[in-house]
Amino acid sequence: MWRSYAAANTKTFTPKRKNISAHSSHSFSTTNLPNKLFNTNRRSSSFNSSFEDSNNLFDKKEEEKILKKEINIKNNLEMPPIKDISTINGIRDINNEKTIQNMFEKDSRNDAPIPQMPTTDGIEYPRAASWSSSTVAEIMRDKIGRQVFRCFLHESLAEENLLFIEEIEKMKKEKQPEKIRQGIKILLDKYGQYINLSSVAMKATKSEIPDPKALECSHKEIYKLLENDQFPRFRRSKLYLEFLEQLLPRSYAERWMTSFDALLGNQVGRHHFRQFLFNVHAEENLRFWESVIEFRQLKNKSIAMLNMSRTIQQQFLREGAHNEVFLPFGLRQRVEKKIREKNVDESVFDEAVKHVEQILKNDPYVRFINSKEYNDLLAKLN
Repeated sequence: MWRSYAAANTKTFTPKRKNISAHSSHSFSTTNLPNKLFNTNRRSSSFNSSFEDSNNLFDKKEEEKILKKEINIKNNLEMPPIKDISTINGIRDINNEKTIQNMFEKDSRNDAPIPQMPTTDGIEYPRAASWSSSTVAEIMRDKIGRQVFRCFLHESLAEENLLFIEEIEKMKKEKQPEKIRQGIKILLDKYGQYINLSSVAMKATKSEIPDPKALECSHKEIYKLLENDQFPRFRRSKLYLEFLEQLLPRSYAERWMTSFDALLGNQVGRHHFRQFLFNVHAEENLRFWESVIEFRQLKNKSIAMLNMSRTIQQQFLREGAHNEVFLPFGLRQRVEKKIREKNVDESVFDEAVKHVEQILKNDPYVRFINSKEYNDLLAKLN
């Protein structure tokens, strides 16, 4: 009875993995073992142990194969180290690398001496403060103003633009064609790698028969760069503000205690007020106010005014913007509609500015007048 039961329930276990080991390739049958019903756990344990040993052997062999392949691939891909940067891509030149590096080093950009900041002798605060609302042409006509602007350009690695303009202004007075041709060559050799000229301007200045008018194209391009990019940054620069602060009379700062408009209208006062607002995480309202003031100085209904209105809207009025200024919903909608319909003039932000001024005046202004920052400034002006 027991024999027939065992024969009927005989099972053969054969591992599916091939060529594992001699031991694991044999079949296991319950008919080959006595006391079959009582030794099931021992047989199962023996089989599992043999199967695990064979698996470990297989894994080790596979790991050896993979390791050999990786070594071969690495050996095939290894290249000798590049000893000379000029060999990269077959065309790079070390001299070009040095030229690019020199463009960002103040001492190697040109042979002109490092400009020195002028003293405050012979100049009053109103004169220096007027530069913040002037043009490049106006500050260039002011001897001290030009020198302060030159120092800013030197710090910004852009002094070559001003030097280039000054050289052109000298050459425009020249009448002899040969001297003009030589002067243009020297000019481009000296500043050509630093200044940003269009191909049209370069072609005009390299003409075989040079005309003094050919310099006008180059002159206008660099002058426009100064006016639209570097001069606005100069008016907000630390260098200019520190120069103004040296000239600021104490009586001007004392007026801020009783006049919010006097504080906003003063370049130095607004600078210290901005620093105070930054420390209390509320500077976005003042930055919006300043951006609108700069916006109003653009030509009315111009493309530049439209573009700047879009920039202000994206930076300060767009919902979720990092510097979002919170306006009443209806007011925000009216401003956005005008910009969307391109109905933009100098008054497009007037209502929003009045709202922001009221917010600044209600709480931040009072806290600033009583702050340590303001009192330290008063003591410094003594």
